[in-house]
Amino acid sequence: MSDFSKTNLMAKVNDGIVDYTASPETTKTSNRGNSKLGKDAFLQLLVTQMQYQDPLEPSDNTEYVAQLAQFSQLEQLQNLAGESEKSQAFSLVGKYVTFKINDAAGRTSFPEGYVDYVNMVGNKVKLSVNGSLYDYENLYMVVEDEYARLQNEAEAAMDAESSAE
Repeated sequence: MSDFSKTNLMAKVNDGIVDYTASPETTKTSNRGNSKLGKDAFLQLLVTQMQYQDPLEPSDNTEYVAQLAQFSQLEQLQNLAGESEKSQAFSLVGKYVTFKINDAAGRTSFPEGYVDYVNMVGNKVKLSVNGSLYDYENLYMVVEDEYARLQNEAEAAMDAESSAE
């Protein structure tokens, strides 16, 4: 088996036209989610496009340069968005937050508490609240410190009142 066939850089050709529909083989190296085109998948498409171009009418080099420039710009925007998410997560340390969690049975829970620290697991940002790690993407609400303090005082007063009865 050649090295080229091991790279999964193949696409169907129908009547001389490359079929760019996604398949598990062409997107399995993408780690950016189900509906997003990752870096590897984009490069696979570009190489496949170059491989199957018509030799009598080759594509203009400026088209490839423009595609690579757009890809580079997209990559930088994704990196910036990731850094922005990290920065926002770090700013939540010490803040009172609520998460919206849907379990496998379809039940929704809203764990809440103060953010103790931020944990980076691969590309995922996780927030530690009450000894548990929650995905940043499940963040539902951030509560102003003064509001959280007043709520805690009100709950403590109600608890004291009910225990006195």
